[in-house]
Amino acid sequence: MNNGAQWTRRTFVRTSAIAASVSAMTARSYGRIVGANEQVQIGLLGFGLIGQIHTRAFRELKAARITGVSDAIQPRMDACRELAPDAKPHGDFRSLLDDSEVDAVIVATPDHWHALHTMLACAAGKDVLVEKPAHLFVREGEWMQQVAANHRRIVQVGTQQRSGPHYQRARELIRGGAIGDIVCVQCDFFRNIMPGTGNPADSDPPSGLNWNLLLGPAPERTYNPNRALYHFRWFWDTAGRR
Repeated sequence: MNNGAQWTRRTFVRTSAIAASVSAMTARSYGRIVGANEQVQIGLLGFGLIGQIHTRAFRELKAARITGVSDAIQPRMDACRELAPDAKPHGDFRSLLDDSEVDAVIVATPDHWHALHTMLACAAGKDVLVEKPAHLFVREGEWMQQVAANHRRIVQVGTQQRSGPHYQRARELIRGGAIGDIVCVQCDFFRNIMPGTGNPADSDPPSGLNWNLLLGPAPERTYNPNRALYHFRWFWDTAGRR
């Protein structure tokens, strides 16, 4: 496929099957790759808000280095390289996954890409940190588990601090009865963000945005600013599916 290739649900399922069928021998051969100077060489898929946070965090670690970035928006890749000068830009994420120097991948793309990116990364021999939500529907999660197991890859879902020692300590205290028997938990979250303003007309995508690649496995849609960037979260095609 080239950069302008159309990603459809049928393509998604077919590609997922291919990822699942790559031989265990290939996975083992990738598993023997050691990063230069014993650093973990990290490829970043998506450089939005969360991708920026990860880049800033990993550049503080001597044992890790961001060596590649892929995003459907060219200016974002340029911005990533300001924080991580060693990050080679990849206009198509598949070329990043083909890079044998990349040991692990961070998936910080829009929600509808998470499952497919994770499976393809596992099939390419990369360990994965995938942002929440891990997938859009239950079957995707089952596919992800199968592919990760088949290729003996480590996959972690990023859920903001849940693996931090303070959360682990809190869990120990709760399970140990420090605050008694818990019979009810109430959580509230409020955020005053709406899916864009007004009702803009469909149009051509702005320069520097590969709209087809951003849509990926989602149904084909004409570009609209209220569907792009952060606002993808308000549509079933690209987020929040059952």
